[in-house]
Amino acid sequence: SSGINAEYGGACKRLKPVVANSHEILQLSREFVMVNAEDDEAPAENAEFSIDGGYIPRIIFLDSDGNIRPEYTNVARGEKYKYFYPSVDEITRSMNNVLQGVAIKTEL
Repeated sequence: SSGINAEYGGACKRLKPVVANSHEILQLSREFVMVNAEDDEAPAENAEFSIDGGYIPRIIFLDSDGNIRPEYTNVARGEKYKYFYPSVDEITRSMNNVLQGVAIKTEL
């Protein structure tokens, strides 16, 4: 699985050290290909990555073929800003959900 993070403004810049300093995210990231989109890469301008609007920062999970998996959202956010992750707990919850979903799919 993959995750994309784009670094555009203050909220993105605040999120980066939170992710970088989390031991739990580090451990879970061994199961993912982590992608950080830089300012000039602007995935928000690509309609494919504009699911749920254009707010930032957003963490979007992709499958191994590069397809967006819109069902993996921040369940703590409900229906509004469902790809926004302000805390380590919320990020790791979704990472674990993705891993569980992949494990179930592989078992079938």
